[in-house]
Amino acid sequence: MKKVFKIFNYFLILFGILFTLIASQNHSGNIYIYILFSLVINSLFIYTLNTKSLFFEIFMATFIWLGFWFKYTFSLIYLEGIIYDSGPIKNMINIDKAILVSIFAILSIFFSFFIRKKFFEEKNNIIKDQSFFEKIYLQNKKKIIFIFISVFCIIALLNFNLNIYQKGFIYKHEYSFLVSNIIKWMLLFGLTTFSCFLIYTEILRIRKISILLITVIFFEMFLSYSSMLSRALIMNLSAITFSFSKYLDLIKNKKNFFLIILTLIMLMFLGNNYFSNYIRINYAQEIGLDIKIKENQTKNLSSKAGSLSKEKEINIIPQYKVSNNPNVRPDPVNMSAFVIINRWSGIDSMIAVVSSSKLGFDLFFKSLKEKKIINNKTFYETTFNVDSDGGKEVMIGNNRILKGNTLPGIISFFFYTGNFYFLFISIFVLMLIICLFEIYCKKLTNNNMIFASFISFIITFRLFNFGYAPSDSYLFIISIFLSVLFIYLLSTFKTPLFGKRK
Repeated sequence: MKKVFKIFNYFLILFGILFTLIASQNHSGNIYIYILFSLVINSLFIYTLNTKSLFFEIFMATFIWLGFWFKYTFSLIYLEGIIYDSGPIKNMINIDKAILVSIFAILSIFFSFFIRKKFFEEKNNIIKDQSFFEKIYLQNKKKIIFIFISVFCIIALLNFNLNIYQKGFIYKHEYSFLVSNIIKWMLLFGLTTFSCFLIYTEILRIRKISILLITVIFFEMFLSYSSMLSRALIMNLSAITFSFSKYLDLIKNKKNFFLIILTLIMLMFLGNNYFSNYIRINYAQEIGLDIKIKENQTKNLSSKAGSLSKEKEINIIPQYKVSNNPNVRPDPVNMSAFVIINRWSGIDSMIAVVSSSKLGFDLFFKSLKEKKIINNKTFYETTFNVDSDGGKEVMIGNNRILKGNTLPGIISFFFYTGNFYFLFISIFVLMLIICLFEIYCKKLTNNNMIFASFISFIITFRLFNFGYAPSDSYLFIISIFLSVLFIYLLSTFKTPLFGKRK
């Protein structure tokens, strides 16, 4: 694995230099500030890409690279320097300020990772005795896998057909709080946590990595994320796959193994992305048609509403931007291409935040009081005018509400204060706490690297999608601890029949 990291680092250096030089010609600010920006972010990425780094450190550096350097650099090259969701075009005059604040925050992350490696090293702690649930699984593999497949298929179908939880949409259903949250937790945490237990049990107890079991686990994630209309599947699959690098000695034919895995990931990614975009567009058209019919009914023109063509329906879904050209109609293909550059949060929100004259601790504490709302924009969207072109209006239909929230991410969120010291210290402490949490998770779960990779990715993803109703983060924290407790019990629980833990 060390050789793989070394080769990738060399590639990253060449890639970073080449595209930085190309993009620098279009940078509207100080070219030396942009070059420093590229140097710091790519250095952090290279620093974390080694076998001694934690999963969280690698994932955090990856998201920073994507959200800050990749997004800005490739927007300069391919999107005329337009940074979507950064507010009015005039905000771009503050690009150097946004870059300098970003560099300051990223140096804080760099420093926290350095301190972690210096003073908090990982220690392997393997329990030799099998747990009660490990024994049950090893003795009844086929039955348990069959039951597991049945369970996740039922949950995914229920979620999709009953519209319990789907990204970008809110539903007016009357399911109980307990039922809807159990389904949501199972889709986001529970099912994958159990998958991590199954894979690791085979790795730890019979020294085997089964392609068949991996296919089952990937299929669970494919169904779960597709039922949620989430296009984040590829990142979750990649996080699980990356954890296999810790067990390369168990893989006999490494080339064939990873070729099969990568093929599965690409097929599932393409299927999930096309399906999610197709359903999202259809749902948006349905909502737009509902709105149009209501407007026409108000004008006593309901007879004409029923004859709306598909072309006209498409014209009433401005929320889906797929090009700098507003006349380009959204479809699953061009939407996917647009998402590749613009899906990542980072430099866009930093530009919006530093362009505001409202920054201060009063604004920061005010943001903490935000509550979830259905029929209006978020605190971040209204305060920083990120929806200056009106493309994110809430659309309320008969069956569902389209509401896609734009989020600042944790780095930009901490700079609501406008205070560099607060930004540096807050980021440093938060990074260190999460690093120590990953180390502790490994200790609790019998050094389960599969689960550690999964949970660290989920936390990283949350940090970069942070900023809406932040006081509700306790629900996410509870979900994380429930997952840790769940796999801890699966991995360590013993009955008197199996003896005591050594």
